[in-house]
Amino acid sequence: MTRPSRAVDDVLAAVQEHLRRLHPEQPSEAIPLAFWAIDDDELFMEALEALPLHMGIDEHGVVPGIERMPEGFGLAFPIFWLEDDYAINGWTALTNAGEWLLPSAIAAYDRVGMLGEARALEAALAACRIDPHDEDAAAAAYHAAGTAHADDERHAGLLAFFRANRHLFHVPRADA
Repeated sequence: MTRPSRAVDDVLAAVQEHLRRLHPEQPSEAIPLAFWAIDDDELFMEALEALPLHMGIDEHGVVPGIERMPEGFGLAFPIFWLEDDYAINGWTALTNAGEWLLPSAIAAYDRVGMLGEARALEAALAACRIDPHDEDAAAAAYHAAGTAHADDERHAGLLAFFRANRHLFHVPRADA
């Protein structure tokens, strides 16, 4: 087995530190470096939600080294980047994501089996291609697709997929 990239180690350490700052009441073993081993569902989802914030993007909107990271990182990045942007900016998140992120989010939602969400995002992407700044049109297209998941349903689906597929985050270690 090969050693993961330094970037993966840095991301894992940053996510762990982030969670430990948010939850100082948690014993250190409750927040392992291998966040996919966290037993508490809420804490596990918080780790997934924090992941893109600590992966970073370059000036071209690309996560440096993502192609060398385990598959789970590549799936979580567009999904949870978009989820975070929804929480902060509402439907403007769709136009913020536009061409640079929506195709990856669509592919990720397809891979996790949330096909309705992927189709709704495809409709939003089509609207963004017509007018990249019209968040109302992107949101209307998303809703008009009639396939999107409600927030709670989307959250539950993501939790179920990532819980069942923790192995997608496993980082091979030379000493393992």
